[in-house]
This record gives sequence, structure tokens and C-alpha cells, in this order.
Amino acid sequence: MNKQQFGTFIAGNRKAAGLTQKDMAAQLHVTDKAVSKWERGLSYPDVTLLEPLAEALGLGVEELMACRKAEQEKEREPVRNLLEIFRESLKTEKRKYAWKTALALLLMLAVTWGTIYYCGIYVHEQREDTIFLKETEGGENYLYVEEQGHLLRLKCREGVDFDSIKQMNERGDSLCYRLDCRWNRRTYEGTVNTCEATGRSFFGGMMDVTFEVERDYLFWYDEVFYTSENYYPDPYGEPRGQAYLCDYHFWIGEWDNELLEWKDQETILLVEDCMNAVVEDIDQDGHNEVVVRTRWPEKPYAIYDWGDDFNIKEINRFWPETVSPELQEKLLCVWERYP
Repeated sequence: MNKQQFGTFIAGNRKAAGLTQKDMAAQLHVTDKAVSKWERGLSYPDVTLLEPLAEALGLGVEELMACRKAEQEKEREPVRNLLEIFRESLKTEKRKYAWKTALALLLMLAVTWGTIYYCGIYVHEQREDTIFLKETEGGENYLYVEEQGHLLRLKCREGVDFDSIKQMNERGDSLCYRLDCRWNRRTYEGTVNTCEATGRSFFGGMMDVTFEVERDYLFWYDEVFYTSENYYPDPYGEPRGQAYLCDYHFWIGEWDNELLEWKDQETILLVEDCMNAVVEDIDQDGHNEVVVRTRWPEKPYAIYDWGDDFNIKEINRFWPETVSPELQEKLLCVWERYP
């Protein structure tokens, strides 16, 4: 069977069936240009189109392939058998392809799930931290560091000089180390590849410090007492763990030396979660103001002042963009003054 003979046969039967090239193309879901190429002998239709093409022309597939209408059933039988073999072979290949596709998709899903699981369970990071505990067990050295209410147990690799690691300096401040470690979120165990001193220390005992009570005239009062209290590590401060926040408490009252307690104590101002505060007459109006160093880099300073109308005893808060270098110096924290 040649292309020209096949094309002529298709064209003749199409016309006999009263179909245009466009009509037949629509039935077969191809373009009319493809039908034209078949009929001009330029190409064969795809194998999967033989059955729908034969049906559109009112022929059997064997008649289409033989390019003639069979007169007797026995003439059709060899071709029918051949086509049946071809169909079974095509189904087998499709099943193999489907299985291969399914296996490939399952493999991709397994790899993706494994990657997500691994990334969710195992952490590989470089962190700066203090060493909570050093321990040797079974001939292996371990370092313990804190992780959100847990202790990470990190086994030291060869790159870690375990003996040279000191937890505190002479003043009792915790020393800071840079660790390259990998650990498991479920077991809180892992390994540490390197542990290098940063040269910095974390001030110990800040949360237990009680600062002396100071006094000064403030706002419309002749004598106001104030102190900082309730220190706690700033969870977002940098360097990590070395910044603290506190409350500044301003009050009036009378200290009873016998009972060792305050009488008629009244809080006039409480500034919470700040880094530092000073009492200063910054506008030279004869009345002291409170200048606060906040925890926000966008608004680093706040000023608490008596309102413009001195007949109304009201404290107002202002947000200056900056303060004088002298005030900036006074507002430095202890860990910044003595790094």
C-alpha cells in the first residue's frame, strides 16, 4: 500500500459519504490540513486514528488498510487477526507506560516527602550561644546549650577543642561561642563541628540585680523617687542575649526607717520594657523631664514631660528623632559601657 493509493481511497469514500474534509477533520479531532495531506498522499494518519477514520468512512479497519471493500468475510479474516494482534500490543505498551509513569510519580513524591521530613526534623545552623554544661560520657565529649526551654545535647566532633572551652570568665559572666551544629528537633540531640570563642560575654545575674533608689525633683513634684527593676533578656536584642529590658518606676512617698517600708507610696509614672532612662531638664524650663531609651530602633527615644499648661497636672509623651550626644552617652546601658 502506497501513500497515493491510500489517499485516493480515503478521498473517494469521504466524498461517497457526503463529507467535506472539514467535516471529517472535526469527527477525528484533527485539522482539515491533516486530512488534505492524507488524501494527497503526503502522509499517513496516526495509528490511533485508523479505527475512527474507518468508522467515519463507513468501512472496516481491514478495508481501510487494504484500500478496498472486502467482498467476502474470508478476505477480511487475515487482516482482522493482524489488527487484533496490533491492538493487544498497543494496550500492553500503554499499560507499561502507565505503570512507569505511576512509579515515577511515586518516587518523586517519596523523595519530596523525605526532603520535607528531613528539613523539618533536622536543623543545621551556626549559632552564637553560651555553654550551659560540659560533659564527658563513654569517652565522648558533649556540650549543652539552651534552645527554647530545652537543652541541646551536642556531641563534639574532632574540630572542637573541648578542654579549652570555658563557660565563664573571671567576673562570672557567661562566655559566648559560635557553634556550627546539627541537631534533631524531636530528640534535641546532635553534633557540633566547631566551637569558636567570640570574645564576648553575657552579663550574668542582670535579672536579679536591684539598683539603688534615686531621687530628684520631677514634673510638679519637689521630690520623686525612681529606680529600674524587673530586668529580663530582650528576645530580639542584638548581640543575642546581651541586651536587657527593664521597667522604670517613679513614685512619691515617705520611707519608714523603723518598718523599712514605704508609707503613702503613689506611683506617678511607670515606663515598661525600656532599655534605660534618665531625669534631665532638657528644655531648660526649670522642670525635669524623663528621657527614655526605647527598645524600638524606629523610635529610639521618648520624652515624658509636663504639659504646656502648668495649671493642668498632666504628663505627655513625645517621640523625638534623636537626642543630644550628651544624653545618648547617659542612656548607654551597662553592657555597652563595659563590653
